Amino acid sequence: MKLKLIHNISSYTLSKVEERLLCRGWDFCIENKISNFLDFETDLELNAMKIQSHCHQTVFSSICRKIHNASQQLMHTSKHKKISNLSDEELAALKSLKSNNNIVICKADKGNCIVILDKEAYMEKAEDVLKGKQFEPLRNDKFHRKREEKLNKYIFSLFKQGVIDNKLRYQLQSTYSSLSVFYGLPKAHKTGYPIRPIISNIGSYQYKLSKYLAKAIRDARPQAESYIKDSFEFVKRIKEIVLDTQQKTYIMCSLDVESLYTNVPVEEAIEITLQVF
Repeated sequence: MKLKLIHNISSYTLSKVEERLLCRGWDFCIENKISNFLDFETDLELNAMKIQSHCHQTVFSSICRKIHNASQQLMHTSKHKKISNLSDEELAALKSLKSNNNIVICKADKGNCIVILDKEAYMEKAEDVLKGKQFEPLRNDKFHRKREEKLNKYIFSLFKQGVIDNKLRYQLQSTYSSLSVFYGLPKAHKTGYPIRPIISNIGSYQYKLSKYLAKAIRDARPQAESYIKDSFEFVKRIKEIVLDTQQKTYIMCSLDVESLYTNVPVEEAIEITLQVF
């Protein structure tokens, strides 16, 4: 089990307790006793208000009631809870791993396993990816602020022209955005553990617009016949194929594109999208 879940390619040697802790996997949830009920309820209310503008008032009221009932039950349970789902030594191991600044613990690109790398090696792999021609350093610290202002002006111009309504205008415009975050997921199934580059746009100035356009394009285009959701659907499809193995020899093969999304030519992709839609 340990070999399947944990890939330790760092110079750090895990203790038995740390191995046992990590073998619980990414889906394991540490149960913490709620100590400040007022802060807990306040956080719930603030987060619930964020979805109010995205649903009907009746639906929103129903969601709030369910959140309230669930939170009351959770707080009641927490008051009488005396048992933790982690031992004292596992809690100590968790704090020890968290405070170790020389390693990086991350999820593998495929599967649910854990990869541990030396921080220096992880940074080198990330820098190798960032040397690609599709990346360039920021000109200054205010770069994304200027882009945010430019985007908001364009969205406002669409509103003035009657292309979008006022509700969609406020839905798409950006306020106090942050820079996109780059990180990498190690490919545990490949030699050398190369990383798959991921750029998270959550919170960036173009996030809301990108999310809206992605949904619009997905809803407008027909589903390609060649589309396969996952490996389970692939297995289901090939079970229905009957091959003449007496007359021919067949070889199953697959092709992979290195860093597909970061290597897509942006301008060409935009032009093709405009032609299709």
